[in-house]
Amino acid sequence: MDSKSFRFLTHQSLFTAVRSGDLESLKLLLDKLTDAESPDRASISALMSLQNDAGETVLYVAAENNLQEMFSYLLKYCDLQTAMIRSKSDMDAFHVAAKNGHLGIVKELSGIWPELCKSCNSSNTSPLYSAAVKDHLDVVNAILDADASSIRIVRKNGKTSLHTAARYGLLNMVKALIDRDAGIVCIKDKKGQTALHMAVKGQCPSVVEELLLADHSILNERDKKGNTAVHIATRKCRPQIVSLLLSYTSLDVNAINSQQETAMDLADKLQYGESALEIKEALAEAGAKHARNVAKVDEAMELTRTVSDIKHEVQSQLIQNEKTNKRVSGIAKELRKTSQRSCPKHNQFCDSCCCAFCIHSFLGYI
Repeated sequence: MDSKSFRFLTHQSLFTAVRSGDLESLKLLLDKLTDAESPDRASISALMSLQNDAGETVLYVAAENNLQEMFSYLLKYCDLQTAMIRSKSDMDAFHVAAKNGHLGIVKELSGIWPELCKSCNSSNTSPLYSAAVKDHLDVVNAILDADASSIRIVRKNGKTSLHTAARYGLLNMVKALIDRDAGIVCIKDKKGQTALHMAVKGQCPSVVEELLLADHSILNERDKKGNTAVHIATRKCRPQIVSLLLSYTSLDVNAINSQQETAMDLADKLQYGESALEIKEALAEAGAKHARNVAKVDEAMELTRTVSDIKHEVQSQLIQNEKTNKRVSGIAKELRKTSQRSCPKHNQFCDSCCCAFCIHSFLGYI
């Protein structure tokens, strides 16, 4: 048997042994290959790097199927480069183990090579993201224990693991991610949306509350189309979440998006039904208006404010004039008394002098 044929049969035998979970057959095969007396001895490292039609290595197969004992045995013959070989599914052994929730394998690999926590696929999806969206909480915690910074990895679309966990209503996962790094709450994706924008598309009010508890400032954040959370919750027809958002006094219920629409405008477009009516009633009670009326209200308020300012100014001037008149009148009386005492025979002349003096005083005062 030539070297090429032997290598092919060995390759086939190796994958068969691993898929069947036959550890003893695997050990016998590798022992034979490492026998110094064998003239056709193949490189163990090269064998570990061999891939099947699906692009999988034997280490990948063991990781995917959670063959812990088999995996640990194979790992002794692998280096980091071998562990990072991707299959046609665009994942390496660590990534597929994380996605499938195989905690033991994740811990074993991250304990040896923590850099695997950042081994992303072509869409920049991290093992943490894949584990989080599948709600594998223990795996997520193991990855973050090995590399806390991996929580900040974003996909090519800009989404973090929190974005998607919030969208799917994975409450415990959302809590765990926020506990690790509350700063990810305000991260926006390529559409300009935060995890709150994603959460209100779902049907879990508790997730919305957790996000706002972590960072209340995201309540009125807008995406690239000018939509706030209340816009999206209304468009998705989520009455419970709309009511929850309206309970926050700092909510801008009349925010206008890029399409010149408020939440009330979007509510009008909802298909008729109980949920749509519930949303409209809640919005109306909160003072929501159509966009066409928001500007009119602002103009009316501005006019009212201007009239009020003018009225206040006039009233202040009248009060000031009244005070001035009282002061001038008092001065005139005092001068008249003085003149009567000093020159009683010239009262008419003195009255004229008093008047002249008062006028001069008044002009000087104003």
